[in-house]
Amino acid sequence: MKYWFTILCIIIISHSLTAQQDIKINKTPVIESFSTIKIGDTRGNISLLGIKFKNTMVLCQILIALMMTITFIQSGLDKLIDRKGNLEFFKSHFAHTPLKSVYNVGLSILTILELMGGAMCAYGIYYAIVENSTIWIFNGLLLLAVTILIPG
Repeated sequence: MKYWFTILCIIIISHSLTAQQDIKINKTPVIESFSTIKIGDTRGNISLLGIKFKNTMVLCQILIALMMTITFIQSGLDKLIDRKGNLEFFKSHFAHTPLKSVYNVGLSILTILELMGGAMCAYGIYYAIVENSTIWIFNGLLLLAVTILIPG
């Protein structure tokens, strides 16, 4: 139980730090229109499918978030659709461990966290394009990192 409290504290602290950092960042858009790009511009702009990005880091964050969105939403939906099969797997997997009595609740928590993390990454992609900030991608990836650390 003490580990959950530690993880929760880390999430709260990192969220407050990134929120403050997000406010201090200059107002350079994450995705710029074509008219703002100058010939010989050295800011590191990159284009993919005709969309200009502020720099390569933003493009990498969006692509990683896309991959994680697809992976974790598919996994969460699989756990919802074939719950009986997943329960049988968890039951046999945790049969000789201290978690044998809570595998049902564990599957539910894991399913919710996977779907929430995938949804946060999906919203983060939209938010990065519309609001010019990758804070939701960061938060979604942080939640998915915690989800991966849960036994299952």
